[in-house]
Amino acid sequence: MNAAHHHETPKLSRNQSEILTCLRDAKEPMSAYAILDRVREAGIAHPPTVYRALNDLMQKGMVHRLQSRAAFVACGHGACDGKFAFAICRRCERVVEIALSDGDQAALLGLAPEEISPEQVTLEIAGLCQDCQSQLSA
Repeated sequence: MNAAHHHETPKLSRNQSEILTCLRDAKEPMSAYAILDRVREAGIAHPPTVYRALNDLMQKGMVHRLQSRAAFVACGHGACDGKFAFAICRRCERVVEIALSDGDQAALLGLAPEEISPEQVTLEIAGLCQDCQSQLSA
C-alpha cells in the first residue's frame, strides 16, 4: 500500500456512506437489523445490501464488528489497520477502541494452542464506564 494514499478517505459507494454515517451518528453498537431500519428511508431496503456494505467497510477498516454483541460500530479513528481491542460499558454500551501494538497482537496470537494456527484475535473487555459508575454509586 502506498503511504501517500494512506490519509485519503477511500471512495465509498452511496450505500457505504449512508451506513457509515448511520453508525457514526448512533454512537453505540448497532445490529445489522437496526442499521437496516435506520437506512430504509435512504432507500436501502434489503439486508444483503446492508451486509455487503458492512463487509466492504470492515475491509477498509472503517467499521468493526463486536463479536460479543453481533453488532457493528464505526471506527473511532476514521479507519485503522485492524489491530485493536474494545472496551464496552455493559450498562450504556459505550465502546472505546484500544489500539494494539504489533507486540500486543503477537502476544495475543501467541496464546493460541498448537493445534490452531492463529489468524486474528478479537478482544473485548466488558466493564462500566465512569458515567455509569458514578450513577450507580450515587
